[in-house]
Amino acid sequence: MSAIRRARAWTIRCIRVAAASCSVAGCRAGPPAPPSSHEAAPLVLDFDHLQHLTRALTVASTPVRVVALYANGPSYAPVGSPQRDGFEGIASVDDAARAAVLLLRSYEETGDVRTREFALGLLGFVVAMEQPDGEFLNFVDSGGTPNRTVSSGKKSMSFWAARGIWALGEAHRVLLTRYPEGLRALRAPLVLAVSRMRQEVDAGRLVGGSATATSEALLGLLALQQAEPSAPTAALAARTAELLLPLAAGNASRAPWGARFDSAGAEWHAWGDRSTSALALASVVLGRRDFLIAAQLEADALWSRFLLAGQIPALLRSNGSATWFPQIAYGVGPVAEGFVAIADASGDRRYAVMGGLTAAWLVGANVAGVPMYDAASGRTYDGIDGPAPLRVNRNSGAESTIESLLALHAVTRNADAARYLRFRPVGPRTDMLDSLPPERVYEGPDSARVVLRAGQGRLGLTETRGLGGPVILTYWPAANPPEVKLATLLAERWNREHADVQVRVQPLPAGRSTEEVLLAAIVARATPDVCSNVSSALLSRLVRANGVVRLDNLAPTAARLGERTTTAMLAPLRLPDGGIYSFPWKTNPEMLLYNVDALAAAGIGPPRNHTELLGAFRKLARDTRGTGRLDRWAMWAPLKTTWFERFYDFYPLYLASSGGRTLVTNGKVQFDNAAAVSAIEVLRAGFAQGLLPKANFALGRDPFVDGTVAMKIIGPWFLRELDAVKPASLHYAVAPIPSADDAKPGDAYAFADLRSIAVFSTTKHVDAAARFVAFLTSPEADRLLIEEASQLPYRRGLSADARFTASLGRSPALPSYARLVERARDIDLDPDIVEIFDLLSEAYESSAIYGVTPVRVALSRAAGEARKLIDAR
Repeated sequence: MSAIRRARAWTIRCIRVAAASCSVAGCRAGPPAPPSSHEAAPLVLDFDHLQHLTRALTVASTPVRVVALYANGPSYAPVGSPQRDGFEGIASVDDAARAAVLLLRSYEETGDVRTREFALGLLGFVVAMEQPDGEFLNFVDSGGTPNRTVSSGKKSMSFWAARGIWALGEAHRVLLTRYPEGLRALRAPLVLAVSRMRQEVDAGRLVGGSATATSEALLGLLALQQAEPSAPTAALAARTAELLLPLAAGNASRAPWGARFDSAGAEWHAWGDRSTSALALASVVLGRRDFLIAAQLEADALWSRFLLAGQIPALLRSNGSATWFPQIAYGVGPVAEGFVAIADASGDRRYAVMGGLTAAWLVGANVAGVPMYDAASGRTYDGIDGPAPLRVNRNSGAESTIESLLALHAVTRNADAARYLRFRPVGPRTDMLDSLPPERVYEGPDSARVVLRAGQGRLGLTETRGLGGPVILTYWPAANPPEVKLATLLAERWNREHADVQVRVQPLPAGRSTEEVLLAAIVARATPDVCSNVSSALLSRLVRANGVVRLDNLAPTAARLGERTTTAMLAPLRLPDGGIYSFPWKTNPEMLLYNVDALAAAGIGPPRNHTELLGAFRKLARDTRGTGRLDRWAMWAPLKTTWFERFYDFYPLYLASSGGRTLVTNGKVQFDNAAAVSAIEVLRAGFAQGLLPKANFALGRDPFVDGTVAMKIIGPWFLRELDAVKPASLHYAVAPIPSADDAKPGDAYAFADLRSIAVFSTTKHVDAAARFVAFLTSPEADRLLIEEASQLPYRRGLSADARFTASLGRSPALPSYARLVERARDIDLDPDIVEIFDLLSEAYESSAIYGVTPVRVALSRAAGEARKLIDAR
């Protein structure tokens, strides 16, 4: 029996044993049961009411979309402003711009074309309201005619102009790489508006005389800088942020506790207090820690008082006296967003917890006990007008709807914040900010509690379980030293911050492969709570055996999936029922690593297609010892026929030419194609002409490091080892994997061996395990993954995310790998994928290495055998 067939027999035996064990234990096939009622499901964001409020108009001869200002219950028919507001109009730039920001962020995750077109329609309205000098009008009537006289919307560089800049900047951040043609009509208006804004900033004036407007304009500048980094934009953003710093008054022990006032004698109001969010983001994008410190001042000194009081005031005066009503989403939402922004910028989860506790007002943690946001309709009530008598304003206008959705979008994309949406303050609320209780208890599901305590300039935070001692979780990371070290560091940090849940790290037990170890653990019912080394080859088998928990319907992991990935990134990872059963953690896109000096000496650059690759084989193969035998080659294609060896030759060459097509889709074999033929054919030609070594090099010897080969297909994890052992004379770089000669340039994908994190169904603590998985995939944990293991998180926009710039910059090649994260494919989630790779290895061996079978014939036979496997299921 061949090695391949022995390996296949072993795999089949493992699967059968696992399935038999499942049957004996009374397990059922199929996905695990949905979360029990005590487990908080993710909060659903619904845009139906926002869509209901929109209208098609023609403004300045341009068809656009607008959002009606008001919708009064119980009919919720969209209407314009009433007489009390001066009949401003039917819709405003203020609302359209903020709605566009929300929709752009949603499109960034989902890729939904309807959402993108909705946003572009609203941005068309924003652009139509811009005037030739870069200032904006705000209101239009139902006929599309702008209101040029009303004081709350006349031509100016004010709130509506600032929000226009915010929306246009956000459009550049989101669309530049995803849909650049959508920016054609937006670029010139943004340049004009920023030029007009610069006049205010250079004169030392707040935009619109307001910290709120200045902050929202700053958010637009920062979004533009993220999309198109430039020194002038960065300098203008820094000067804008610096205008906000001196506005803070008081400190942690003295009223008004860090609140920012527009001017002397003015009142602070919660409505639109986005200076903290803007400063936190500026600290990341501009690399200015002083901006983060300024953001933390208001959050720690003032906003923490709101949490101890159990409510957020509407107005605050410089002497510390407050007006508590009306309480509205426009007042609560920006505070929740600000907490989350500081958590993102600082890595301090305490702020995320406080963001969730704040946003809980929107889902019922308010004095009325009424959910202000209705997930069934997408409406948000317009506010609570007063406590005595208690008056809930059940109208649902544009501003409340948009601000609520913006805040909830931020909170439900942060695992810690999302958890605390379900918590409620215990005891009576306090209406004096200068006379607060020393602590406030918030209680959540299952009597879980978080206790906030006043401290030296910041709140202390303690989490407790409702019953019993702490939960103990067992965590199995991969057994290699870098990942054990990373797991230990992360577990130690988790344990310091979570007295209610403690984690024990145990490296994955020894075995011939991770797959065999985990299958054996299932058989023995000895699986851990969490394991972070689950391959796609194993996942569908684990699900078939009911061995793992579904994660996209648990709030912590669903939040992290939303923050980290896109719909397109998750699509290949969904099982037939649509569920995500392991969390995509780290990905290692493979590239062509090459010896810069060797290629230069041969007079070639890194090969771009298969013809150039074959040419490189010829030019780099040499006999340096004069023995008549080659001892230097272009690259090494492994002779081993173990299924995963194809990750370093055939499969990456195939994906570079297949347009992202993998081997099996929906049970249909699809690798019998021209891309597969070309991938094997170029290797066959190399072997046939004696240009590739027919040898397996000695264990422990790397032929790239010692100069035996000039190129190598490899992932970023190798860079750490390479830099440690390479001689000083070796200079390397990376390039994309060569594609077939006739492949379209935009069709190239990289192979990436994705590793995921699973929660095993044997756990008794699903909620706690999901929280820990969300922690392992947090931005701070991802930064450590890059730095400690030279591996990349499966994270959207990784290469452009300023939070990871320094970590990626530790190696000159890592940023190139990072740019491929969203252009990578793993193997298929098919229960027979290992056997299918075995069949391809046989085809590769007979056609490429030994040339005894024509390439097309070998592939056709392998595809036929693969179809028999699938049909037999």
